[in-house]
Amino acid sequence: MVKPGYVPDTGDIVWLHFDPQAGHEQAGHRPALVLSPARYNGPRGMTICCLMTSRIKGYPFEVVDSDDPPSVVLADQVKSLDWRARRAERKGRVSPATLTEVRARARLLRLSHAAYADSHGANTSTSCSP
Repeated sequence: MVKPGYVPDTGDIVWLHFDPQAGHEQAGHRPALVLSPARYNGPRGMTICCLMTSRIKGYPFEVVDSDDPPSVVLADQVKSLDWRARRAERKGRVSPATLTEVRARARLLRLSHAAYADSHGANTSTSCSP
C-alpha cells in the first residue's frame, strides 16, 4: 500500500513490486533508486528509476550504495514504472555522491548506445514527426 501523500522523489530508495518480468529482468519485491523528480512523478503516476540488488557481481554499471548491508544500484537497469500500481514504499535515500555516479553511468550507457546506432546508420531521433 502506498502511504497517503507520498510521491517518490529524486534520490529516494523505494521498494516496488517488479512482477511480471521477462527474460533477464529483475523480478519480485525489490528496491529501486528514483531518478525522476516528484514534480514529474506525482502528476503522471510514473517514475524513472534504477533497480538495486544486494548481489554484487562487479559489473561496470553497478554503483555501490552500501557495504553493510551490501547493495548496489544497477545503472544499466533504468525503468519507467507506475509507482502507484507497483505499491512504492520509501525506505531511505542515497547520498548525493551515489546519485551523481548513477546518473553519470546511465548517461555513459545512453551515449554509448547513440554512438553505436549512429555508426550503424540507425535513426536515434526522439522526434515523433513522420
